[in-house]
Amino acid sequence: VLGPWIAEGAMRLLGAPLRLFGPGGRLAAANCAASAHRLGAAITPIVLVTAFAGVQLSGGATLTHAGDAQARQVLRADLAVHADGGLPAGAVERIREVPGVRAATEIVPGTVLLARSQLGAPELERLPVFGVTPEGLTSTLDPGPRSGDLARLRPGTVAVGADRADSLGVRPGSTVTLRFGDGQEARLRVVATYQRSIALGDFLLSRDDLLRHTSLPAASGAGRVLVATAPDADRKAVTNALARAVPGARVEPDPAPVRGEAAEQALAEVVSVAVVGAVGGFTVIAVLSTLALIATGRRPELRLLRLAGAGRGQLRRMLRLEAAATVVTGLVVGAAVASVPLLAFSMATTGTLPYLPPAQAAVIVSVVVATAAAGSLPPVWGTLRGRYPR
Repeated sequence: VLGPWIAEGAMRLLGAPLRLFGPGGRLAAANCAASAHRLGAAITPIVLVTAFAGVQLSGGATLTHAGDAQARQVLRADLAVHADGGLPAGAVERIREVPGVRAATEIVPGTVLLARSQLGAPELERLPVFGVTPEGLTSTLDPGPRSGDLARLRPGTVAVGADRADSLGVRPGSTVTLRFGDGQEARLRVVATYQRSIALGDFLLSRDDLLRHTSLPAASGAGRVLVATAPDADRKAVTNALARAVPGARVEPDPAPVRGEAAEQALAEVVSVAVVGAVGGFTVIAVLSTLALIATGRRPELRLLRLAGAGRGQLRRMLRLEAAATVVTGLVVGAAVASVPLLAFSMATTGTLPYLPPAQAAVIVSVVVATAAAGSLPPVWGTLRGRYPR
């Protein structure tokens, strides 16, 4: 319905630049302005495939990009200690006693289930979480506290991401009921809320609470220990001391960023790319067929232009410029259409602008350009090669 209007508006903007390309450009501008319905029919499928691919790819990429940024902001530690088979019992205490260590926090990944209602039906939502030792937590991690006190995190308590706290209507002093991986439920008292929940997940629990409900022994070190060194400490000397304090453990001089929900979102993004590739392939075939039918229907028009004296070079330039105008308009309008849901999604979930990796954006543009060229030019090559009397 809107295709012809979009085409008319586009030609008001592109008509003057097209005329700068000589006779072929003037023919392209005149044809596009006179055949808005035909141009609109060519633009519409390009708009649809651009908007579809943009929304599907940018949604997951925006979460991953924001999660990576938060993961870097969250980390305050200088070093990390971990072992393949888990850290031995008492490793955190021994690490804290090493000279030059200002704070040490053990961080253990896990999952919980949250009961909620979706469209009136109850369901359980699986959420990635971290269990941490609270002593010196804010020296090794910066969750971006909004209210409450993260130092009060103990067994039986929980810190909640700000967005999740708003959706649940809880604040410090409220209680939240979570189901752990072993099926047991626990009512936990909220002691703090924090902003950077994309990287850390929606809940921060006590390490002991999380390990108590997993298959791992509560005394074993299942995660890694983040270490913040004193400002005047020799990091190399501290690294060597940590290796001696915890035999068999590895000490990372540059800890990897903390990733919770962002890591799972990265997997979802891979699945999204595969889905877009499959559905986009069928959509590209439909776009190619539409453009080829439009181009085939223009053969009588091109024969008439040849009889009127237009040269083959002029008509080739006209067709290329028309295809370029179609592609530019389709991409711009498609990006505008995609930006409406993407802005609403990104501002609500991450508070940032939508993000699309440059490589994926380049693939979308390349596919659209190749499809438009293949659908618009080859069907009329035979008409242009024919001989016509002057």
